[in-house]
Amino acid sequence: MKSERSFSIARSAGLYEGTLLEAIHLLKYRGRTPLARPLASILAVTVDCAGYDIITPVPLHRKRLQERGFNQSLLLARYLAKVARLSLDYVNLRRIRATAPQTGLQGRERRGNVKGAFSVKNSAPFTGKRVLLVDDVYTTGATVTECSGVLKAAGAREVGVLTLARVADM
Repeated sequence: MKSERSFSIARSAGLYEGTLLEAIHLLKYRGRTPLARPLASILAVTVDCAGYDIITPVPLHRKRLQERGFNQSLLLARYLAKVARLSLDYVNLRRIRATAPQTGLQGRERRGNVKGAFSVKNSAPFTGKRVLLVDDVYTTGATVTECSGVLKAAGAREVGVLTLARVADM
C-alpha cells in the first residue's frame, strides 16, 4: 500500500548508477565534501528554482551528524540556495528521532522507519511558502514524503522535492 505523497513534484538529476552513484558515495561516505559544489550545480539545472521561496535540506539526526561530520543534503542545499538566490533554512526542519539507515529496507519498512522522525521547530519560515526540499537520493520516497508532510502541516503552501539521483527500480 502506497502512502499519500504530500509533495507536488519530485525531480532527480539522474539515476543512482554509474558516475553519479560514485560521486554521491564519495561525498556521503568518504567525506569528499568539495564534490558538493559541482553536484549542486547539476541540481541547479534540474529544476526551475525560481518558483520556490525557500530551500531546506533533509536533516540528519544529531548522532548521525556527529558520526559523519556533515550533512550532505545541507551542503547541496547551501550551494543550490546561493546559485538560485533563495533563502536557506536548515534549522527548523529537524530529525527528532534517530532512525536505522534506510539502505536494505523496502517500501513499507522505510515508511515505518521514518514515521514520526521529523518535526518543525519554528513554522514561520515555511508558512505560506513554496518549499524546495533537497536530498541526495530518492529511493521509495519515504523520507521526503514524511518531511514534506511535516512541512505542509507547519503551513507550507507547497513542497517540491529535488534529489541528485533516483533509484530506477523501486
